[in-house]
Amino acid sequence: MIKLNVWLVIDPHDAIRAGELIVSDPDAQGRLLGQFKYTPEYLASPNAFALDPVNLPLQQDVFDANRPHSGVHGVFEDSLPDDWGRRILVRQYNLGRNQQRVPHLLRVLGGNAMGALRYSEGSATPQALPLIESRQLEKIELLSRKFETDPLAVDEDMALLFQAASSPGGARPKALVHDECRAYLAKFASVKDTFDVVSLEVATMHLARRAGIVAAEVRCLPCGSRKILLVDRFDLGPITQKRHHCISMQSLLRADGYYNLAYADIAGILRMISANPVEDQRNLFKQMIFNILIGNTDDHLKNFSMLNDGEGWKLSPAYDLVPNIGLNSEHVLRIGLDNRVPDRQTLIKEAKRFGLKQARAVEDELDALVDAVSTWHEVFNLFDVPEEDILVIGRDIEHRLAKIKR
Repeated sequence: MIKLNVWLVIDPHDAIRAGELIVSDPDAQGRLLGQFKYTPEYLASPNAFALDPVNLPLQQDVFDANRPHSGVHGVFEDSLPDDWGRRILVRQYNLGRNQQRVPHLLRVLGGNAMGALRYSEGSATPQALPLIESRQLEKIELLSRKFETDPLAVDEDMALLFQAASSPGGARPKALVHDECRAYLAKFASVKDTFDVVSLEVATMHLARRAGIVAAEVRCLPCGSRKILLVDRFDLGPITQKRHHCISMQSLLRADGYYNLAYADIAGILRMISANPVEDQRNLFKQMIFNILIGNTDDHLKNFSMLNDGEGWKLSPAYDLVPNIGLNSEHVLRIGLDNRVPDRQTLIKEAKRFGLKQARAVEDELDALVDAVSTWHEVFNLFDVPEEDILVIGRDIEHRLAKIKR
C-alpha cells in the first residue's frame, strides 16, 4: 500500500496539505484500488477550492478513484509526465517493473511536478529541485539525444538531464529551464524525426497568435546545427513564480482509454466550471477552427487544460499546435457528429454549442481565421520550415481552407 500526502502550492511560501491518497497493492489481476480524501485543514481554509471541480468536490467524503490501471484520480496522474518524462523517472530512480505504476511514480516525483501539486510520504512539505539555467540548454539537448539513442548509458552528466527533464509531459524530448525573467518548457528535436518538427511548431504557434488564438508564447533558439523551441510556462506566473493548479480535460471528462468525445464536450465543462465561460467558449471555438485549418488532428484531451491560481478556473493558453504530417486525417475530437474535416455550414451550426448564437458574428470569426491561416506559407518561411516539409503540409492546409472559405 502507498500513502501520499497531496500538497497544494499556489504560493511557494504558503503550501497547504490538501489531502491524502491511499492506493492498495495490486490484486491478482493487477488492479489498483485507490482513494482520496481532503484534509480538515484544507476544507477549513478560506482559500480552498476543489482540485477537480467535477470529480472531487470540496467536501468531507472519501472519493474512490475507480481507475484500476492507475489507482488515482486523473487530476493526480496529470502531475506525471507522459512517455518521455516517465522514461527519465524510471531511469533516474532505477525503478523495476513493479515500481513503475502511477503511485510509485508520484512518490519519486515528489515536489517536481508541473502545476501546483506536490506529493510526499512524510509530513514535511516536499521541496522542488531548482530549475536549470537556460545557458545549459545545449548540453541538455545533447544529453537528450544520448538518452534517446541509449537509455542505459551511464554518464555522470546524466544527472543534469534527470533534473531538467523528469517532469514535462508529452512523448518528445523536453526539459524545464529558466532565465532571469521566465521559466520555459524547452522542446528538442527527436532522433526519430523525419520532419523539422521544432520549426513547424514554432511557426504554427506564431500563426495561431496571428489568428487571434490565445496561445502560449514561444521562440526558437539555434543549438549548433539543431534548434530548440522555448515555450513560456503558463503554470507559473512571472517574477513571483506564483503557481497555477492545472487539470486536463481528459481528467475532467474521465476519458480513459479509447473515447468518442467532441469539442462541444469541452465547451460543456467550460460552462460548468469556468469563471468566464463566455470568453473561454469563444476561445475554444477559435482554437477548434484553427486546428481544423492547419491539420492539427492530434487534438486529444490532454492538449486542453484548465488553470486555477486560487481565483477561479480558466481555459489555459493553447499549446502543442502543429500540423500532423502524413498521419491520420481525422481529428481525435469530433466536430459535430464527425471526426473528418467539416464544411463551413457544419461549423456555423456547431457554433451554437459554444454559446455563439449570432450567425453574422460566427461568419466573421470564420472569415478572420481563414484569412489569417491563409498566410501560413509566409509564416512558415519566416521560421525556416524546410521547403520539402512545406510542400507536404501545403496540400492539406489548402484543402482545409477551401472547405471553410465563404
